[in-house]
Amino acid sequence: MLRTGGKSQHQGASHLWHVVVFWVGGRQLAVKTLDVTEISGWTQPIPVSGQTPFFTAVVRLDHAVLPVFDLAALLQCAVQGSHPLCLRVKHPLGDMALCIDEAIPVLHTIDHSMIQTYRGTDLPAEGSYANGLDEIPILSVSRLGMGS
Repeated sequence: MLRTGGKSQHQGASHLWHVVVFWVGGRQLAVKTLDVTEISGWTQPIPVSGQTPFFTAVVRLDHAVLPVFDLAALLQCAVQGSHPLCLRVKHPLGDMALCIDEAIPVLHTIDHSMIQTYRGTDLPAEGSYANGLDEIPILSVSRLGMGS
């Protein structure tokens, strides 16, 4: 369920970042491939009550029940498409699910020198990179829900 975007590079592999580029509300975001467990079709979430910001539901994936981090609410937008996808990511407190747009995510390889500080304050990011005129933030999965 991934497309490759760009040519494979073998030299200087230690200076390369491998990321999955996806969309939420039409906005491009990226996450390191090491932080991704799987991408699947979105299943109906089960609402839960609580006071943790942006955690308002859980989803059942195979034999696991995962908390849903509402990235669209954090970004103040709505997920686009009639068949959204589930991005399962590795968080220090356990896997969590993110509902993302139905557009198929793309694998990108970025030279470390292209990574810059993310200028936005709307989400926790490890940095960003330019893709044409767009600045694509690289999501810091470990900081989601930690005062974000």
